[in-house]
Amino acid sequence: MNPQNNAVWLYLGSEARDAEEIASLTDWCERNRVGKVIVYVKAADRFSESIKARIALLAEACAERGIELHGMISTLQQRAAGRDELPFPNKECYCVDVHGISNYEEPVNGTGYMYDPRHPAVIRTVADTCVDLLRQFPGLHGIHLDFIRYYHYDSKLVIDTKSAGHWIGQPKVGQPIRLETGGVATTYFVEEARQTYNDPPIGDKLVLSRLHRFCFCDSCLAGFESHSGIRIPAELPDTAGKAKWLLTERSAEWAEYRAQIITDLVGTIREAVRSYRADAQLSAAVWYNAPYGNELRGEPLTAGSEYECFGQKWSAWAEKGYVDFVCPMDYWLEPGSFAGVVEEQVRKANGRIPVYAGVLKTPEYEITKERYAEYVRRAEEGGASGICFFHYGSWKAMLG
Repeated sequence: MNPQNNAVWLYLGSEARDAEEIASLTDWCERNRVGKVIVYVKAADRFSESIKARIALLAEACAERGIELHGMISTLQQRAAGRDELPFPNKECYCVDVHGISNYEEPVNGTGYMYDPRHPAVIRTVADTCVDLLRQFPGLHGIHLDFIRYYHYDSKLVIDTKSAGHWIGQPKVGQPIRLETGGVATTYFVEEARQTYNDPPIGDKLVLSRLHRFCFCDSCLAGFESHSGIRIPAELPDTAGKAKWLLTERSAEWAEYRAQIITDLVGTIREAVRSYRADAQLSAAVWYNAPYGNELRGEPLTAGSEYECFGQKWSAWAEKGYVDFVCPMDYWLEPGSFAGVVEEQVRKANGRIPVYAGVLKTPEYEITKERYAEYVRRAEEGGASGICFFHYGSWKAMLG
């Protein structure tokens, strides 16, 4: 591992706000041997003059130290307080989940909108956005793709209904229940209902589930049939039935289809970036495991889940020359597990591109200096090209 070749994610909201803070950042990068700064830039038609000035100043300061500056975008996800903030007014540009619920109608946590990576308008807009960032900020060495994946999470709520009484009658398996708090509504479905009696009102428990798995819109289902040559049974009445059939009967073909969609999108972005500026790099943040935070819950890792759950067959991106490096988000892992994950990622890269193993430090997952040194050692032994710090604001004080 080249110790001069670490990377760091940077958010402009509370960091690098003026020349003094930018100088502190580049000093920190030199001390911690960071050669790549990856700055998040929220895509906009018109950037404020202050943002333009800050990024220009940041690019100049990094160039003086021989540090590359890469602009990061949230490729297939946007958090928005309302639909008026969204880039696509067309509902068809947003994913539909396994239950048949459109993400446009019911965003994750009320603010998380997921774009359909197969929709032509999404493909065109994402590629144009990357080119536009290079045009507006010529000091960038390249574009970094965050959230270049499908969203995936299975949510389950277990409710004690022993004393629920006649609260909503007797829930039936499969019945939708809409929960709302703070103005955010989410539909769950009854997975298991144990209501011992209705009169007297003595219950046991109610299990509610919501599977955030995408995309099962009509266009994507038709695309699967065309891509695979497999016909989805015509007698299946709705999206939920078709999704269940795909995930149980054709899971391998469905995973390959989704991964191809993401790979094609990365390839389109690569072509657009290269056409505009041949020397511009393209890189990506890639996931390593599903669900989120297994070890925090004492659960085993799920091998291959970045492909099966998130649609990221990033080894193909490297093989095709679409990306110049990757930053796997190897978060919430004990050093021993981290070592095994990094070794597998380096194996997948197969020497074609550098791998910068992402290490996260947050209040819910603190890392001491001693523990950090162990991560560095494990990454080096695993063959990683460096560490990717997530993010500067959480690491700067400890590493100094």
